[in-house]
Amino acid sequence: MNEVDLLKEFRTEVPAQQDVRKEKERLLAKIEHENAATASGVADRDVTTARNARRRPVVRLRTGLALAGALAAVAAAAVVVPQLGGRESVSPPIVALPEASPSSAVKVLENAALVAARTNPAEIRPGQWFYMKEAQHDMGPDFETWNRMDGRRSAIREGGKLRVGPPEKGPTHSGKTQQEVEALPTDPDELLAHFRSLDKLRPLLSLCQPNCPEGTEKDVDVFGTIGWYLKFGPMIPADTTAGLYRALAKIPNVKVEENAVDGAGRQGVGVVLDLGRAGKSTLILDAGDFHFLGVKNEVDGRTMAMSVLASAMVDKPGDTS
Repeated sequence: MNEVDLLKEFRTEVPAQQDVRKEKERLLAKIEHENAATASGVADRDVTTARNARRRPVVRLRTGLALAGALAAVAAAAVVVPQLGGRESVSPPIVALPEASPSSAVKVLENAALVAARTNPAEIRPGQWFYMKEAQHDMGPDFETWNRMDGRRSAIREGGKLRVGPPEKGPTHSGKTQQEVEALPTDPDELLAHFRSLDKLRPLLSLCQPNCPEGTEKDVDVFGTIGWYLKFGPMIPADTTAGLYRALAKIPNVKVEENAVDGAGRQGVGVVLDLGRAGKSTLILDAGDFHFLGVKNEVDGRTMAMSVLASAMVDKPGDTS
């Protein structure tokens, strides 16, 4: 599917907010116009009767109803997003996708940002654990991990048994990731500048390094690194998540693909970095609340994929929600 055909049925998750003041002025002007027309048609009546006709209670009722309707429309435009303390991959999208005109990556990712900004994540306590169930397709069975947020312990489920041990020392430790995201800027331009200034980034899956088209090497790493942080959704502050989505829209060669499918077979919205013959990387987002589902890289006819099947902040290892 080409870019012109993207998201023909994609909905607008967060409609533009109406200006109630302007709507009120428009409605009042319309009512005055209608009243003036009524008054001109009663020339055979005396002036007092005409004035009384303009002040009938029904006019005030219509005004009140019209303004109430405008306020109701604005209220209906507000998006209520549930607290995202944990996410299960089997949950259906919050709202089905209605028919809509094609949408650009900027529009879709702005919608994702607005939804993210309205989430209300729970406050994270040092003694809590971050749980994640992942699948690295074609590389073995699914695996589940727990990392205590203060960095003291970690756990993994192997062969059906839960093993609790020393903390994970690598860059994947959740407490370390939390410290990093809390230090990230939320402005998309500043986010991109920050990532591009780093010598080492951590993309989810390698796309074409070290053979990317000249001038795209940093874009590839930044795109993948944003995916890395989105994977930790329940622990990412709402404004930071919004900034990450907006930053994606500013990366060259990024487009949106409807009905993208992750490695687990789940359908969602694909945010695609397409480098032609060098390959393409797709971050798949849930079509309902835009949370991260997984990543899929396609190079030379080969596909590599990783999926987040579930994630949550929990109180102890073994808990999954």
